Amino acid sequence: MINKLILGTVQLGLDYGINNQSGKPSLESAFNILETAFTSGIRILDTAEAYGNSQEVIGKFQKENPDKKFKIITKLNGQHTLQTNDLLDHILENCEVLGVSDLYGYMFHNYQSFKNNTSFYDEILLAKTKGIIEKAGISLYTNGEIEDIISNYSDFDFIQIPFNLFDNESKRKELLEKAKDKGIEVHTRSVFLQGLFFKKSTEVPKKLNPLLPYLKTLKNIQEKEVLSTEALALQYVLQKEYINYVLIGVESVEQLLNNIKICKEKISFPHDVIDAIHVVEDELLNPSNWN
Repeated sequence: MINKLILGTVQLGLDYGINNQSGKPSLESAFNILETAFTSGIRILDTAEAYGNSQEVIGKFQKENPDKKFKIITKLNGQHTLQTNDLLDHILENCEVLGVSDLYGYMFHNYQSFKNNTSFYDEILLAKTKGIIEKAGISLYTNGEIEDIISNYSDFDFIQIPFNLFDNESKRKELLEKAKDKGIEVHTRSVFLQGLFFKKSTEVPKKLNPLLPYLKTLKNIQEKEVLSTEALALQYVLQKEYINYVLIGVESVEQLLNNIKICKEKISFPHDVIDAIHVVEDELLNPSNWN
């Protein structure tokens, strides 16, 4: 399962996540995380222009460790002020910062920024033709967004979407299989729902109280199956055949090693009990609505 993992690096450039206890790591700690990821077999990093100095940290690591070259996916800042004909040069500037000659993937940071700049669609495909990027992608949230991209912009090579124990197969399977049929890779994020699954009920912010019954259901499943939160959450997504890659974010080497250990284990549990969890408060599955 290690080859399905992408290491998310927002934590290397920003304080990020509802359960983040340690804040943004030092440069030395960030390098240790990247070193451990590479040594463990992870070969793809996910970053973004909007992730603080994450790109600079990765670039410095790449330049100091030429024998440990990652494939990198990054995203266009949704707040950019670029003109259409500036995009190719802008992507090359990203390559320079990241210490690579080309990108594994370049993405629109979200659906709205894409719809505001649909003229960039042809430019990003041109970057692919020129070999500046290998794959073109877009980060999405809702099923409506996924449907629009699959139906109308199927030259994208991949979509990146939330998928987890709550934002699960009951909500996503039909669309994701449709994407796969069109040759569009599915990359998932938010496997731990930004750390919410690790929160005790007394620690859950008041705004998220409607999710408490679902968290209790998860706890009951864990106890019955004798599985940790990490194991249940990670293996649930990894075992879905229609998912190509699973993005994880970590704050420390210890967390990363624990996730890698889980990936190597053969864990069985009834997926249908997870799939039966149907969160009706869809808006609370998007962390941007938590503030």
